[in-house]
Amino acid sequence: MMSSGMRAERMEEVGVADMMMAREARYHMQRTMLARYPGAALVCLTMNIAGPVKRTPLIERAFAWGDEAVGALLGGWAVLFHAAISEKSGPESVYAVSGDAGAIKRRLCGLEDGSAMGRLLDVDVIAPDGEKISRTDIGMPQRKCLLCGQDAPVCARSRAHTAAELFARANAIMDKHVSDLYAESIAQAAQRALLYEVAVTPKPGLVDRANAGAHRDMDIFTFIDSACALRPYFEACARVGMAHRGGDPRACFDALRGRGLLAEAAMNRATGGVNTHKGAIFSLGVYAAALGMGGGGERAEAALARCGEMTRERMQAEMEAILAREAKTFGEAIYQSSGVGGVRAEAAGGFACVRESGLVRLRAALDAGLHLNDAGLCALVSLMARTEDTNCVRRGGMEAAAELRRSALAMDARILEAIGAGTLLQEMEMIRAELSQWDAQISAGGVSPGGSADMLALTLFAHLMDARPA
Repeated sequence: MMSSGMRAERMEEVGVADMMMAREARYHMQRTMLARYPGAALVCLTMNIAGPVKRTPLIERAFAWGDEAVGALLGGWAVLFHAAISEKSGPESVYAVSGDAGAIKRRLCGLEDGSAMGRLLDVDVIAPDGEKISRTDIGMPQRKCLLCGQDAPVCARSRAHTAAELFARANAIMDKHVSDLYAESIAQAAQRALLYEVAVTPKPGLVDRANAGAHRDMDIFTFIDSACALRPYFEACARVGMAHRGGDPRACFDALRGRGLLAEAAMNRATGGVNTHKGAIFSLGVYAAALGMGGGGERAEAALARCGEMTRERMQAEMEAILAREAKTFGEAIYQSSGVGGVRAEAAGGFACVRESGLVRLRAALDAGLHLNDAGLCALVSLMARTEDTNCVRRGGMEAAAELRRSALAMDARILEAIGAGTLLQEMEMIRAELSQWDAQISAGGVSPGGSADMLALTLFAHLMDARPA
């Protein structure tokens, strides 16, 4: 995978004179800081990047991670001053810390040695007397070469490797690190979305914190077990998307199929065979891959539209095949008899119900001052009015599903009116009470809008990814 830094249109180069000037400026800054904070140790962070290019978007992101890690590891000592500096010669950061310089150096060596990314960080610790604490001063071994594993000073003196080789290796390390963090953040957001969805209360006919709704074989703990078991799957989907970045979205979707089956097996192991998240495995897995293909920095609407590009052709072919054969599942039988396409139709349309209803209501409700639970309820009502929910049809029949949609449309209209009038926050207590009554009514009839719950989880997933720091 080509790194973000290598894709930059132009990479500014610095010369020996620039680096000498930066070193001199750093020396004077250190002396000024030692005088301003007598008795303090200084921690100076720079990047270990060979060659004339010291600043790229990728280097900046890697440095930001390193600076955050240094700050976290200095916890327990009093940080008297901290400043990050962006220079032509590369990003820098300086801390004045009240603490034993040797102990600080020993802890920060763990950061340098703890991962490949840590190897790209240069963390100098200056004692209050102005002397730099070396690794050998505290009994630590020399740092190793990025390429051959020998002691780095030996390779540097002998010029065993070219600057271009070292720069390429550094970029590969940073690119992998950034990609790993992104895949992990996608998986975390997906897992949180599943946990948030089951926590939103009260949900008509669905498992939540108050009760199990229309279900007798699962409860909130079943959903928690399932959500925890599925996190590795979502990370795998994100990595599939990254591997197909710039390629055919349909091929990306094809590559997900086997992983989806493995995820269902993991869910069944975690729940004792209870189907908590089969629909969410499909929809959130596709969305995780769509995020991976996009590479970050895009809004939810773009990633959801990509889900349609990934699935539309395959889903349409599947639905045509269903009409031409004997139904194998409840969902297929429902599609044959009623034309309700369920999650296949939702995916083929780029999850329009999430783009045009779920996210719109969730954002408006949050902007109106509601907390996430109540904003989630507003989103769920809007989704119940518009989702092609085969689970609802299967458990209650077409008439019950149609009645649920009509009721949801009416409540959604009330929520929209309250948003427009600026009264949603005041009216939410009454809306929650009506949802509780609705829950008791349809749960008694065995009706559960599980497809809408999956779309709520996808809505929450999209919201969490939009809200994450860039």
